[in-house]
Amino acid sequence: MTIPSKADIDKRKKALEKFKAGLDSDGRASEKSLCTAIRSAVRLTWMRHNTKLAYLYEHTYPDMNPNTRTKWLCDCEMCGKAFKLADIEVNHRSGENSLLSFEDMVPFAKSILGVGFDDIEVLCKDCHSLLTYSSRYGVTLEEAKERKIVIQKLKQTVAKQKKELLAFGFKQSEISNETLRQQCYEKLLKENKIE
Repeated sequence: MTIPSKADIDKRKKALEKFKAGLDSDGRASEKSLCTAIRSAVRLTWMRHNTKLAYLYEHTYPDMNPNTRTKWLCDCEMCGKAFKLADIEVNHRSGENSLLSFEDMVPFAKSILGVGFDDIEVLCKDCHSLLTYSSRYGVTLEEAKERKIVIQKLKQTVAKQKKELLAFGFKQSEISNETLRQQCYEKLLKENKIE
């Protein structure tokens, strides 16, 4: 007969704590954790959804270039460039819908799964990211692009940011904190010195 080891018992206790984390004292899941589970299930269903896959297949064509290892290409409906399938995403044309309460469940699921071909488009990852940012923050695509460039610059190490900005002629006092460095990058963008 096999008996559980101390490691087995400890592992099971940790798993139990994890399962109970989103439950109330009666063992019911909180509204927040149910919404999270439903959101994940809807998004997983979308990954295999017939509408999405049919649209994607309609927009792909064979890559006949013998010098690539890519079999299929798809044109981004925003920038018009050709991309391999790993570099494209299917975008919902209508905005994002929140799922914060039980009342949001059906509208959320319908907004993701209840779509037709006119409600979706194929975009490269960069265009999709720009469109999402633009929609989420209520800015133009050009403003979204500029903000994302600044965000990328600010993700560099502080030392790299300072070195780069000093090379553009900014003074040490102009780059002493993140807000000032952000303003410097925004100025460089407006002057078309970075992209």
